[in-house]
Amino acid sequence: MYRERAKIGLCVFVLKHLVSCFGMHKYFKVCVCLCCYCFFFFLCPKESLPALTKTDSETITKYQRIALEDPSNFDAHFNIGILYYRNNLFDEALRAFKKVIEINPDDSEAYYNLGNIFNKKKLYEDAIAAYKKALSINPRDAETLHNLGNAYANKGMADDAIISYKRAVEINPDLTESQENIAYLSKEKERLQKPVSSYEKVANPGAQSVAKRAVEINQELLKNRENVVNQSRKEEHPQEPVPSYEKSVGSGNKSSAALYDLASSYESSNAKEQAILTYKKILTSNPKDKEAKNRLAVLLNGKGVSLALQGNIDEAIAAYNEALQYREDFKEVYNNLGAVYIDRERIDEAIASYKRALEISPNFAEAYNNLGVAYTKNKAYDDAIPAFKKALHINKNHAGAHFNLGVIYMEKEMIQEAIAEYCEVLRIIPADTQALYYRGVLYVKNNRLNDALVDMKKVVEIDPNLAIALQKLGNIYQALGQIDEAIVKYKKALEISPELQDALTNLEDAYRLKEKNMKKQK
Repeated sequence: MYRERAKIGLCVFVLKHLVSCFGMHKYFKVCVCLCCYCFFFFLCPKESLPALTKTDSETITKYQRIALEDPSNFDAHFNIGILYYRNNLFDEALRAFKKVIEINPDDSEAYYNLGNIFNKKKLYEDAIAAYKKALSINPRDAETLHNLGNAYANKGMADDAIISYKRAVEINPDLTESQENIAYLSKEKERLQKPVSSYEKVANPGAQSVAKRAVEINQELLKNRENVVNQSRKEEHPQEPVPSYEKSVGSGNKSSAALYDLASSYESSNAKEQAILTYKKILTSNPKDKEAKNRLAVLLNGKGVSLALQGNIDEAIAAYNEALQYREDFKEVYNNLGAVYIDRERIDEAIASYKRALEISPNFAEAYNNLGVAYTKNKAYDDAIPAFKKALHINKNHAGAHFNLGVIYMEKEMIQEAIAEYCEVLRIIPADTQALYYRGVLYVKNNRLNDALVDMKKVVEIDPNLAIALQKLGNIYQALGQIDEAIVKYKKALEISPELQDALTNLEDAYRLKEKNMKKQK
């Protein structure tokens, strides 16, 4: 970027001296300057800006539509963030992950990825804060500890970096990058403690070099959530401290220790099925091994999520139930089980699963929200409303619960209450297109056409290809007597969705009304 600016500066310098060297008529000078400037401008390569690939752009649009249909689906925002990150659009990725956190403040992976972005942007203090927040939710995430070490190293805090890397290795002994960085930083500390000349201090960048190297190690360790629809999803690491395997199996049991090493290696290489079989082998020799049971439950929960996302619902249910055999108090599994039961229209079983999750963790806001969704599926609105309100009592910024209450109030024709809930959604997520859309629809019902116009225009600004919003915008313009504007919006809606029959009918009505008005004017 600076190199290109320097070239343009050089062009301007040359132009000035070129003109000053010749006693030209002022108009001729202007022509020469313009010609020369154009010549230099086209010679100088422009700065290239990051651009989304066509595939990623289409995928982002898909997830944006999912988020529109279900604003509480933080997985959709999460994957939008992943795609922006991979395309080096860090500010857009930052906004996406912040939306995830607004919806679900306990999402450790979103904080993890925020930290990665801050590292990329060289905002190391922000990166450290984000990683620490992720670790407060999931203390045994080795990757987060490693990247926290990277951030500390970037900031020149070698001692803190070493501590983080060591904690990462304790959890995952196969994390060779952390081991290498420990060795490097320790060596640098030792070297810098020796007397050296001022020249040597300047000549050797020391901690900066390891910081740059460390950042590159895990720059792609973003935790993806592909093909999300409405499933509760991720593999949850236990939040409470878990004793290390050495304590579980005893220092003398070398075969069990070797099996743990093997299982850990399988997990690191994403060979989850082999890891599951290995942990089961450990339990064959020691059925009371709590660490093996816990890791097995986590892996089976992750397997269930993957199967659910692939549409293999029955197999997902089996995986979740098997996970519960190894850890009965796994609240996330019950929550995920409820999601797949809803997918199978087994609503009563879903309700029972969410209630069990809440017995284990009474402050599990997401389970209350999902319980409300299950009640809503059964049209048991009077049961759903307290569930959503309980979720909001625990987390007042749960946008999904506010939105779901708005939907119920709309069903019950409680217009003011519904508007109030959508206003809350927009307080939390100002660009939530679905909340804007439904609030606009309700404003129309209340004859607040100018307010409706503002909301629907925002929806179209955010998502110009949302045909139904363009049609509604056309309706609002028509109600305000702006027929030509209405016709433009109806046409645009039909260009995007030719099968949108309501837009076609509205367009025909608008043309008839325009013709009628023209006849009146004559």
